[in-house]
Amino acid sequence: MRIWHSARFLILGLLLFVVATAVGCNTAEDVDEPATEEPTSEGEVPAEVMVVQEAALEHLRTIAQIMVPPESTPWQSSTNDDFAETGTSVYLFSAEDDKLSISYPSPATDETLFYVALRNSTLDFCWQAFIDADGEIQSSGYDMIEPGLVNPSAQYCEDQGYTFEIRTREDGKQCGACVFSEEDVCNAWDYFYGNCGPAE
Repeated sequence: MRIWHSARFLILGLLLFVVATAVGCNTAEDVDEPATEEPTSEGEVPAEVMVVQEAALEHLRTIAQIMVPPESTPWQSSTNDDFAETGTSVYLFSAEDDKLSISYPSPATDETLFYVALRNSTLDFCWQAFIDADGEIQSSGYDMIEPGLVNPSAQYCEDQGYTFEIRTREDGKQCGACVFSEEDVCNAWDYFYGNCGPAE
């Protein structure tokens, strides 16, 4: 009889433990916030830069969908202060094989035009545009040079003592090139991001 009494307490104790654990798990699910991604520096990016980035990506998904990652893909962001002395702010974004830069004379105003460049080195795709603070594309390609706007890849190439040129490829697209020597040339954005450089 004493053994049966002890066994009942043991079974009752185990049942209470299981019930308490189940209730605790359910409560935790109801109360806990959903898991969030690791914080990035995106919170530090000015709102107008985010508007311009979204406008550029939306346009690219319309004209060249395979060149940019899907809408749900997170982008890492950073800033490049090397251009601050020229009065230029530069923000860099990366996702998968794409690198996107946005530069503009700072501080930005409602009339500011933002220079946007996207490079996908894997697909050998480059695109550039001028976009206003409302996210409207004003021009694309190298047709329009806007005073006061710095092309970071061109500036970096020239700061290293090389020559920046606009070259037209066989498919008719124009891309910036950093020319190290007559036979040694690299896409300017690839050089800027450290993906290539002058031959030894």
